[in-house]
Amino acid sequence: MTTYGRNEFVEISKLKLDPENPRLPESKKGASQLDLAITLDVGFEAFTVAELMASHGYFASEPMIVIPDTDPGYYIVVEGNRRLTAVKGLTQPEVRSEFLDPDKWNDLAAKSPLKITDKLPVVIATDRLSVAPVIGTRHIGGILQWKPYPQARYIADLVDKHGMKTEEVATMIGMAKNTVADLYREQAIASQAKEMGIETGNLESAFSLLTVAMKISKIREHVGAPTGTSFKPGSKPIPNNKKEELKETLRFIFGGDGYEPVITDSRQISSLANCIANSEGLKALREGKSLEEAKQKIVSSTMSPMDRLTNRLSAGKSALTAASEDINIFSGEVHIKELITEIDDAVAALKNVIDVSDS
Repeated sequence: MTTYGRNEFVEISKLKLDPENPRLPESKKGASQLDLAITLDVGFEAFTVAELMASHGYFASEPMIVIPDTDPGYYIVVEGNRRLTAVKGLTQPEVRSEFLDPDKWNDLAAKSPLKITDKLPVVIATDRLSVAPVIGTRHIGGILQWKPYPQARYIADLVDKHGMKTEEVATMIGMAKNTVADLYREQAIASQAKEMGIETGNLESAFSLLTVAMKISKIREHVGAPTGTSFKPGSKPIPNNKKEELKETLRFIFGGDGYEPVITDSRQISSLANCIANSEGLKALREGKSLEEAKQKIVSSTMSPMDRLTNRLSAGKSALTAASEDINIFSGEVHIKELITEIDDAVAALKNVIDVSDS
């Protein structure tokens, strides 16, 4: 039987949170133990786990997986960081005092049987790579899946740091080869965007949108991205001369630089791709128009002048009719009155053209 480590009991004070944890934001990579604990408390509901521990103790049937730290006698927890954060919060006053709500942690710690000198069950592995099949199967291909961005970071770590091929990773974690290759490419795009100075905060939190976008050839062609299976590890997915195209595409999808995204969910990405691939649609998006306005620009560009005029007047009529539903509530607002005056002026200008032609 193949095993990936040995079972032991290690004192709580000797266990460290993992600064390379893929679930953590990129900005927290390499952070201090206290910063890591604060992040896990705020973003990963460590308190919920702590409540169970305070009532029932630590379940010996759920050992954390650890690897030796460079500091002799200490271990880094590579699987079970939320549990360790809960343990630290219950046993270390200096840690819980920095949490978002220290009072509730203090109340819980008073009821907890855990002490800093207690020993917890762990499985000690030799290194990260030796436990990759367990972590990958559980959090990428299994039922306790991470969100897409941590998955992609973990895959990239196996490929870039440990020299694995994407197909080897796919076999190890039980995921389709194309999916693994695509996630690796998307992570490389996110990393390259950051290197280029492009804002990527929203990209990390809504990473699945990038995955959907990169499946569409029109968007890949616009930014010069390869398919996942043809992307070579260690290379740059986006050509340098496509930086502006990448920047604007990410802005369209995620927002940034003072702009709101032009889509609200993944179902609109196909429409976005069609606009990007059309010169009139892309021009409209670059001017800050909405997705619907960009789509309308495309439609208008293929119409006869008469159809285009009829369509625009009909759209204006419909919009004004719909506005009547709310006008009573906001009729006293100055900018509403100004808009109506501008509409009056626009209608007057149209009527003037008609009057001149009839005379």
